[in-house]
Amino acid sequence: MLDTAPAGVLEIVGDRLPSRVRAALSRYTYGPAAFKVDFAIDGDIPWTNPDCRRAGTLHLGGAAEQIVASEAATTRGRMPDRPFVLLGQQYLIDPTRSVGTTNPVYAYAHVPHGYEGDATDAVIAQIERFAPGFHDRILAVSTRNPAGLEAYNPNYVGGDIAAGANTARQIAFRPRVTSNPYSLGVKGVYLCSSATPPGGGVHGMCGLYAANTALSLL
Repeated sequence: MLDTAPAGVLEIVGDRLPSRVRAALSRYTYGPAAFKVDFAIDGDIPWTNPDCRRAGTLHLGGAAEQIVASEAATTRGRMPDRPFVLLGQQYLIDPTRSVGTTNPVYAYAHVPHGYEGDATDAVIAQIERFAPGFHDRILAVSTRNPAGLEAYNPNYVGGDIAAGANTARQIAFRPRVTSNPYSLGVKGVYLCSSATPPGGGVHGMCGLYAANTALSLL
C-alpha cells in the first residue's frame, strides 16, 4: 500500500510500472500550496465574533465572493492580498498545549503551487480582519513555506498538502483514467493516498477502497 503522491509512486516503483501507468502518473497535476505559520500568543485571540472564541478550527475567508476571488487567484498562480486561511486554536480543548498564558496557534494560507514568497504578513493581516489586536499578542512566529513543507514530507509536491489539483478531470479521474484507480498494474502494489478517489479529506475512504481492491484480488 503506497500512501504517497504519484511522484512517490514513480520514485519507488517507476521502473516496474506499465508504460501507460507511468506516463499517466507523470502527467498528474498538483494543486495550490500551503504556507504554514505557527504562533505563540499571549492570552486568547481577540475575535470580534464571540462564537469564534469557542471553535477549535476556523476558516477565514470573508464573504463568499472574497473566498472565490482569492481561491481563483491562487489557482492561477497569483498570490492574493487576502488569502484563505485555516486556523487552529486547539488549546481551547486541550489546555496542556499551553504554558501559563502562552498559547499555541497554527494557521496556513492557500498560496500558489511552489510559491517562493513570504506569506506571513498576509496571514497575520487576514487574522487581524476578524480579530483586531491579534498582532499585538504575538510572542513568537515560526513559518514553513511550500518548499519547506515538501522537504518535511515529499508527498507535499510543491507544497500541495492535498496530493493533487481538483481539476474537473482529476475530480472524476484520479490519479489516471481507469476503472480501478487503486491498482498500479504491479502485482501486490496499490495506491491508497488522497491522489485516489474520493480525494483529500479526513475520511479514510481512499485507504478503505484500496484495501478492498487488494483483498478482492487475493
